[in-house]
Amino acid sequence: MKRILYILILGFTLASCDDFLTEEPAHSQTLDNAVTNYDGAKNVINGMYATLTLGSGTSGSDFFGGGLSCALSTQAGVSRAGGTNYYSMSYNSTTSALGTFWQQWYACVNSANAAIIAISALDEGKFPEAKEKSRMIAEARCFRAWVNAHLLWCFGHFRTDDEYGILYKEELSDMVNVFRNRLNVKDSYQKIFDDLDAAIKDLGNYTTSKRLSRQLAQALKVKLLLNRGWEGDYANALTLLNETIAGLPADFKMDPDMKKMYDDAWDSKEVLWARYLEDGSGRAYAEFAYTQTIIQTGDLLVVGQEPSSLKSFYPEFNSWLENDPRYDVTMGWARRLNATGQQYFCPTKVARGGRANMNDKFTTYYFRYPELLLMQAELRARTGATITEALAPINTLRDNRTNPVLPKISEPATREELMDIIFKEYCLELFVENGSEWFASLRFEKAGKPWFYTLKPDLAEVSSEKYCWPIPSVETSVNNQIKPNPGFDN
Repeated sequence: MKRILYILILGFTLASCDDFLTEEPAHSQTLDNAVTNYDGAKNVINGMYATLTLGSGTSGSDFFGGGLSCALSTQAGVSRAGGTNYYSMSYNSTTSALGTFWQQWYACVNSANAAIIAISALDEGKFPEAKEKSRMIAEARCFRAWVNAHLLWCFGHFRTDDEYGILYKEELSDMVNVFRNRLNVKDSYQKIFDDLDAAIKDLGNYTTSKRLSRQLAQALKVKLLLNRGWEGDYANALTLLNETIAGLPADFKMDPDMKKMYDDAWDSKEVLWARYLEDGSGRAYAEFAYTQTIIQTGDLLVVGQEPSSLKSFYPEFNSWLENDPRYDVTMGWARRLNATGQQYFCPTKVARGGRANMNDKFTTYYFRYPELLLMQAELRARTGATITEALAPINTLRDNRTNPVLPKISEPATREELMDIIFKEYCLELFVENGSEWFASLRFEKAGKPWFYTLKPDLAEVSSEKYCWPIPSVETSVNNQIKPNPGFDN
């Protein structure tokens, strides 16, 4: 029986507040001798961030990057980038990508736990000021909450109050504590909210997308409540969201030039949090799905020939995209990683120039400012606001753009039309960025069914149990106490 042991890697050498996030570890240490002072505390936090990008290969992994964004976009019926399983939502516990997601995400949890344990044990006198210790612990707890939120969204019944929550860990993994069952959904949310509440209390305000902030913790809690949708969640989410927007620091704001925002990537002040990849030589490989999978399903451009029709997206969404003013900013031609002299039509907002421009700022946009306005519009609509009030944040989003110019949306006649407008704006503004189109396709309905059925008209009926993924066999083959997700062949 193969046993999976997540090993804590410490000992990152600090070069600058930017460089360390993707440096390879110089050596391995134990917590006792690695975190003995403030520099050690900073190192363990830096190592935590590095787990977002470090994978099994020398070029890093994209399983908290393009791999995830493309998979969820394909489930929604937006892109055709996630492979056969994601098209049909016909998974089993041995689907290889799911095991990789699971293992890497729990490596991220493990790194956050290491930071929390080590920094908590360090005397306050080791820090420049007492509040710095609580701030660093809050940073690690926010990181853990972010990872656990994705574990719940992708491997749990996040909309149902039942027993299929997360496998929760708050200590370092070893060969003893690997054997345990998962929490129920209600308790899973409570653990995540406890971490986020600590982050909201003790984290500092946004200054850069390379670091977690109080505003990211607030936005994540709003998204969790919005996706859950239990009694009172929409009202509570709207209250928190309004407080968040009212208290935004001046540094965090929409860029009127959308093209510039994407070019700036993690340096854009519109980006609340992004996956930062310092080493330019490996960026295209670390975001492999953006530079390969979407491009691969696009159209081959041969010099001297006219390109054929776009194939990277499902037809319904593609018709929205081609008629949207953002099309010329977000789409274009890029070169595949394994092709020479060939270009493919794809979302260059994330795929950039492909192989031809390996040093571009390839990134995954975990959260951008416009999503605050999209959530505000939706939450207003779901809590009894008038059509005018609910539509206003969408038009605020559009008013803030000058490149491209986005015309105001006229007030629809019905609330059903309003909800369609909000859903389409989620898809058009955020497609293949952070998976938000997938969760929106569950929350919004068309003809009495989740929107993804309209976007994927050939999809057979899918049980709601398959809105998540099965617990992978890499876990169930080791941990005989964990309860599998129902409805799958395990």
